[in-house]
Amino acid sequence: MWDAHSATGVGMGLVLFIIFFAGSFSLYRVALDVWADPALRGTPQYSTDDLVGPLFAEQPPAVGSDVRIFPAYGERRAAFLIYTPEGAERRAIKQISSTTGEELAPGGRSRMSLTLFQLHFLLQLRYILPGPTLIGIAVAGVFAVFMLFAVISGLLIHLKKLPKDWHTVRLKERRVRTLVADVHTVLGLVGLPFAIGYAITGAILAVMIMLAPQIDEHLFGGDAEVSELAQYGVIAPEADSTGQAASMLLPDAVQAGLPESWAGVYLTRFQYKNWGDAGGTVTVYGAVNETVTTKGKATLRAATGEMLVHNPPATPTALGATYQAVHQLHYSDVGGWPMDALLFFLSVATSVVILTGNVLWIVVRRPKDKRATPLLHRILGRLTIGVGCGLVAAVPVIFILAQLLPDDMASRKVWEESGFFIAWGIFIIAAFFGRSARRAVRWQLGLAAVLCAAAVLANGFVTGTWLWTAVAQDFWIVFWIDLGLLMAATILAVCVVQLRKREEQLPPTRVQTTAPKRPLRNVRIRTGAVAQ
Repeated sequence: MWDAHSATGVGMGLVLFIIFFAGSFSLYRVALDVWADPALRGTPQYSTDDLVGPLFAEQPPAVGSDVRIFPAYGERRAAFLIYTPEGAERRAIKQISSTTGEELAPGGRSRMSLTLFQLHFLLQLRYILPGPTLIGIAVAGVFAVFMLFAVISGLLIHLKKLPKDWHTVRLKERRVRTLVADVHTVLGLVGLPFAIGYAITGAILAVMIMLAPQIDEHLFGGDAEVSELAQYGVIAPEADSTGQAASMLLPDAVQAGLPESWAGVYLTRFQYKNWGDAGGTVTVYGAVNETVTTKGKATLRAATGEMLVHNPPATPTALGATYQAVHQLHYSDVGGWPMDALLFFLSVATSVVILTGNVLWIVVRRPKDKRATPLLHRILGRLTIGVGCGLVAAVPVIFILAQLLPDDMASRKVWEESGFFIAWGIFIIAAFFGRSARRAVRWQLGLAAVLCAAAVLANGFVTGTWLWTAVAQDFWIVFWIDLGLLMAATILAVCVVQLRKREEQLPPTRVQTTAPKRPLRNVRIRTGAVAQ
């Protein structure tokens, strides 16, 4: 039972590490797309109408069909279109760069950002586990609840020593075990509010996604209109067909016709119903930038711009505000780049807390308890190194592949994602070989440092964008990501050097050369007169 307890705890800790470490990159999912695709770099030069108008003139949507347009806004440098062209049998998905005006490959040039984003939700489990395609989200939600329990129990454990331990990091301590314990405690306490918040919002999101049909059934009686009214405060009217052809207003013209209550709102989606008909409608969805609980919706006549119904983001419904708050807080869609940077640091710190927690359990608890099987715990230790340090080394691999794989390569994005998981698998296997666990840690972290620097070099050689040229060309997203990779390489290299120094400073292990004397047991020492 003790071994089963250890294996379960370490395994759950590794899954939580994957969720949080991948989640740190999900905060920059849009910026990573810009870094991976040179066509998205720079300042937007084209409006949504400039991108959509020529495409629809050449390939107009089928009359009476539905059209969805997601404009470029904020850091997003591409407009997405989903529609059925005239004469086509299947829907088309188009992506057009707002910086160059060129049409991009379906789904973008790279799958790097999407791979890390899906890993945060464990969506790759759909290839392994039976059930719905979103089974990974359900698993991630369960682990979010477990994380909440682990955080609260950890706080209770350190509660008595909180005034002394929350800021104590003995950097000069020669024993790595002591330093690991200090880092675990300090980072755990610093990131406590973050971990609790992300555990709660992550669990709520998982429930909202996986149980959406059941929620609609029980709360709204399965009526989609009642659900829409509860979320947005308005119901989009039906787009009745009149049989009269009419030209449709494009997104920029629709936005210009919105009332003053929509000033300062960025529109995230335009949904046309019954395209090309005089009775067609367009429903716009929007939110106020960098705020919480702001979610609005308006429906207009797509031919004339006549307002039919609207509820601006300034007056959200209770349910809509709750959904929006949970979503924006979890995805850090508030606070701008300072909040993104803070949450990135806290997410990485929480990942370190989880991994060091595994290390402390394996290294400290196992030698003290006779119920623990040494071989099993050695396996758990090497698995922790492979999954944890191996993932740190595998992430820059996908950065490198995103730049080095040729654009015209067949199944380019498949090889990009597969290369990431293959590299990670190799690092996990390699962690089981070697003379010591410490050497395996140093090797993995050292390799991660080299690969982070190599990702910057790959970007520079392939795209010609270096740190200094990125500033000159106003490619600030590329500049900050490259700088972050170099900082990561430096930090990892310093960790390797420090681990090496501490190992050299450890006192040599004493080897006993002679057998110990057996203690005298049950021997009575007779005292008294000595025989003459």
